[in-house]
Amino acid sequence: MVLKSFCYVITIVGIHILVINTGIFDNVHTELGYEMYAERIESIPGIPIAMPLNALVNFGYLAIGIFWLRVFNQRKDTYGESFSWYSMIYCFIQLTRIVTQSQRSAVLDQWITTTIFSHVLIWISSYHSTGTIANLLHSIGNRTIVFLSLLSYSSSLLSPLGFDVSLVIHIIGAVVSAIEIQSVKGNSDTRNSFIKAIICCLGFIVLKLADLPLKEMWTPNCISGHFLSKICDIGQIHYTAQFSYFLNYASQGKKSS
Repeated sequence: MVLKSFCYVITIVGIHILVINTGIFDNVHTELGYEMYAERIESIPGIPIAMPLNALVNFGYLAIGIFWLRVFNQRKDTYGESFSWYSMIYCFIQLTRIVTQSQRSAVLDQWITTTIFSHVLIWISSYHSTGTIANLLHSIGNRTIVFLSLLSYSSSLLSPLGFDVSLVIHIIGAVVSAIEIQSVKGNSDTRNSFIKAIICCLGFIVLKLADLPLKEMWTPNCISGHFLSKICDIGQIHYTAQFSYFLNYASQGKKSS
C-alpha cells in the first residue's frame, strides 16, 4: 500500500510540475525575494544556507510525514499514507522555494497547498455513511474533487488574490467537513486533535502575515514569524493526521467491543 499511495501522490505532484513548466503561471502573483522575509539571509553564521531556520524547519514536514506513514501503513490506511507522502514531499517543495526564490517553485508551493487540503476532503469522503457533507463528497467522487481543486488555482490568473480566495475555500471546506464528522463520529480524543489542528492553522496564518511587522519588535534575527508559522503548519499536519487516526481507532474499537 505504501508504493500505491506514493505513486498516487507523485503522479498528482507530477501533474502540477508539468503544467507549471508550460509557463502558464509565470506571471501570477507570488512573494519572491529575501526582502519578503523577516529572517536575515545570514542569520546564523557558519550555515551556508540563506535564511537557515526558514530553510531547515521544513525538514519537520519530512519527519512528521515519516512518523505518520509508519502509523497509517500498519493500519492499512491508504488515505493516511497519501497524506503522509504529501507532507514529506512538501518538505522539499518549500525548501526549494526558500533556497531558489524562483517563480515556478513559489507557484508549486502555493498550488500544492490547496491540493493537500483537497486530500483532506477526499479523506473525509471515505466516511460517506456518517454525514451529509461526507455523503456529498463521496457522490462527487475523488477524481472530480482533485480535478476541481487543481482547476481552482487558475483563479490566480484572474486576480492577485485568486490563490488566497481558492485557499480560503479549501480551508473552510475541510474545517466544515471535519466538524460534521466530529459531531457524528467523534469522541474526546478526536475533539482535542481537531481543536489543536484549528489552533495551529490560525497560528500559521497569523504568524505568516505578521512576519515583517514582528521584525520591528522581535529581538532575534533568526527566529521570525515565518519560521514560527512553519512550526504551526507542521503541527497542523500532525493533528489532522491524529484526528483521522482517532476517528478510525474509535470506530474500530466500538465494533470490537
